Amino acid sequence: MRKVLFWVLLMGWGGALRAADLSLQIVDLQGAAIGGATVEVRDLSVSRAGETVTTDAEGRARISAVLPLEIRVSATGFDPLVERIETGKAGNFTLRLRPATLHTSVDVVVRDVPGTGPSVSSAVEIDKSGARTVYDAVDKLVPAAYVTRRGVMGLGLGIGNGVLLRGIGGSPTTGLLVVVDGRPDFMGLMGHPIPDFYTLSDVEMVSVTEGPASVLYGNGAMGGVIEIKPVRPREGVHTELTTSLGSYYTGQHRLNHGARMGRGFYNLTAGVEHTNGERENASFRNQYGTLAFGYDFSEVWKASVQSRYGHFNVEDPGTVWAPAAGQWSRVGRGGISVSLNNSTGRTWGDWQFFSSHGHHMIYDGFRSVDSATGFRLHQNFVVASRLTVDGGAEAARYGGRANNIKTAYDYGEFHLNEGAGFARANYSATRNLLLNAGVRYDYNSLAGGITVPEFGATYRLGRIYSFSASAARGFRNPTIRELYLFPVSTPTLKPERLWNYQGTFQVRPVRTLTASVTGYYADLTNMIVSNGHYPNPKYDNIGHALNRGLEANARWQPVRRVSFNSGYAYLRSTNLAPYAPRHKANYSLDVDAGRLFFSLGGVTVGRTWGNTAHTQTISGYTVMTLKCTAPLGKHTSAFVTLDNLLDRRYQVLYGYTMPGTNAAGGLTLRF
Repeated sequence: MRKVLFWVLLMGWGGALRAADLSLQIVDLQGAAIGGATVEVRDLSVSRAGETVTTDAEGRARISAVLPLEIRVSATGFDPLVERIETGKAGNFTLRLRPATLHTSVDVVVRDVPGTGPSVSSAVEIDKSGARTVYDAVDKLVPAAYVTRRGVMGLGLGIGNGVLLRGIGGSPTTGLLVVVDGRPDFMGLMGHPIPDFYTLSDVEMVSVTEGPASVLYGNGAMGGVIEIKPVRPREGVHTELTTSLGSYYTGQHRLNHGARMGRGFYNLTAGVEHTNGERENASFRNQYGTLAFGYDFSEVWKASVQSRYGHFNVEDPGTVWAPAAGQWSRVGRGGISVSLNNSTGRTWGDWQFFSSHGHHMIYDGFRSVDSATGFRLHQNFVVASRLTVDGGAEAARYGGRANNIKTAYDYGEFHLNEGAGFARANYSATRNLLLNAGVRYDYNSLAGGITVPEFGATYRLGRIYSFSASAARGFRNPTIRELYLFPVSTPTLKPERLWNYQGTFQVRPVRTLTASVTGYYADLTNMIVSNGHYPNPKYDNIGHALNRGLEANARWQPVRRVSFNSGYAYLRSTNLAPYAPRHKANYSLDVDAGRLFFSLGGVTVGRTWGNTAHTQTISGYTVMTLKCTAPLGKHTSAFVTLDNLLDRRYQVLYGYTMPGTNAAGGLTLRF
């Protein structure tokens, strides 16, 4: 089920705070009223939640609050809308929400102050969970997701940095796509993301799409997408500094500084992460920074530039049965994206150029440099009273070169080109029935062309119930690593393919309770697997799997300052991937006690396989995390996090014992 979160920011600058009466009407793109939409108000001046109201049958709601404020609107069957309104414009507002394109999605929102009161949407704040990175947050908050790791911090390379969604992802992760600021982010030679660079310093929102998103994002989005949207500053100048230190000399130190004045903005983030590790030879150190600029040429055209660079060093201590020393990896990566956004009443879009590059050094002598450069155009149009279409085109060139300085072996230099065009349509057949369809043609210079479609429908049964169903095709092209690098390489590989069918039923009997159940059936074919034996190993498109699953989520807020969240995912597969659990549950209790906010969360994971041959079994486990946050003044708050509260001894990767109870504490300063 797609759980939708709408943000409308109404902010002030340079004047005294004053009360404002706002009259809102929530409508769709055809002007039809959306009754039963929930509007939550947050007073930004004191970072506390205000009233929560529900729109009437005409889609209207009236609120009275102190500016600047934040309004959150949630409704079934619509995509997010972000809009800025200045302080002096209080009065009547009509908010037009766009129909959703149907994928199961979980929006995870980073907030600058935890414990801001009730949340009526399905979004779950990362900061509450005690997550250290984006991948950590996805693992804690999305039941169908599972992240492999081997220690307290530092995912590194290879199988230690994988993420699986509904059992799909691979090792390394090539079946899921990470999108940063609208651009695909991956290592050009190996084809997988580098998760240690996805820190929380420059994150406004994380959106996880479960199921194929290949029509919109193409290669790599076969099993789903993790979208990371960067921070954009509010009006005025803002600075936030967070520092923490804990067990095993584990620390995170982050700076976020930005300003929006007039038509322009800038934002700067920087950070350092480090740990000595819970075992010998398990240290990790990461330095990173981002810089963004933007300028509004008019109400229609807005431009921005986003750049980032990071460098980390990570050690692999080996398994507990065969400890190792000197197994290090050093990685540096950077990237830049230039965007031109446009928005009018009947069309809106984003035109973007992006480029990323990296260098990898590994203790065994492996050295590589890689890059990915391309552009992406995406435009939406209101064609008729009930019809909205969007489409676009993109092209990219990626690759690099590699060698081994110890063996003097040159792997060579390789590059691939990709180009694609896509189109989608959303049609409101009736007030309660929404239909969507889309298609993409993608061409790879080696794998050739592939066409992927998607179809979906949502039917709202009044204000309480809704049902959605969808069918979508996904794919991933073979990576340069599989095609050319290392002894196991096969230049004749074809794309992996997937057909996914799913249905979701959502119920909201009262404003304080939302629950949903999703069932899916995924048919994976042409899977790339290692075939043959030394000295003639190779890859072949001979793998096949049928993944069937059930997911349930619930969010209940019995009183204003207390909320419960829970989720469960069940997976059954004819060819279960290593480290993919059959059962996984996430749950949390959040309590805002005024001067103290605490969140108690847990993850329960069933047994997993530790290898592709299914001869190694990893036992299930339960891990609890407690985070307490207390404001010390208007600009300062302190927090303490206890991880593995029950002191369980468990493994995520076969042979790597995870740490017992460990703690961290820190301060956040805002000015």
